[in-house]
Amino acid sequence: MPLSRTVRTTLLALIPLAIVGCVIAILSIPPDARLGTMVRFVMFHGAATWVNMGTFTLAGLLGVAFILGAKGAQRWNEAFRWFSLPLWVVNTVLGIVSMKLLWGGILWDEPRLLMTFGILAASVITLALQLIFDHPKVPAALDALLAGTLWYLVLVLPNLFHPDSPVFSSGDPAFINGFFGMVGTIAVVALVVVTLIARRGRGQSGEAARVPVPSAPREPVLVGAAEAPEAE
Repeated sequence: MPLSRTVRTTLLALIPLAIVGCVIAILSIPPDARLGTMVRFVMFHGAATWVNMGTFTLAGLLGVAFILGAKGAQRWNEAFRWFSLPLWVVNTVLGIVSMKLLWGGILWDEPRLLMTFGILAASVITLALQLIFDHPKVPAALDALLAGTLWYLVLVLPNLFHPDSPVFSSGDPAFINGFFGMVGTIAVVALVVVTLIARRGRGQSGEAARVPVPSAPREPVLVGAAEAPEAE
């Protein structure tokens, strides 16, 4: 079903509310003894990366569902694909900036950074195949492959700059709650945008379906000559 005007307006209203909530979550994080207030920047990057990994994963799962015959999954698979790439570009920039600010340089051969560039290149190729060729199951299969590769690399590659779970290993509720606050609000924005993308085509087709079609003009039917009034 197409989104009604009320639902669309409600979804759009959730975006600024989620942004405000994210800002509150960021400001609630206390300065770190070593990183100072820069810890907020690093944690925001981590939260956005978590959400981005989730959108890649959902794109892959929906791609598998579409390949297996669930036609309704195609629209959502493509919507998550369209959202995941721009967010990954943002996260790539955030990762490079945080590395430069916190450690004074950029190690271009660092395994996690190479993984980031690899996922970015694969996402661009997948999106290009969707735009160039009319074979939707091919990019859907690549979405599934990309999601599996992403999780494999995350679990296998070493993390050279900080512990695997710096937020949770801190044991500080302020860090943990602030982190989950950012993850939740960023996820809300992601789901709203993906829903608007997925339902956009349906909304347009639904509106087109509701346009009244003019009926054919009725042809005059002769029922006989009118009787002339009798002369007095």
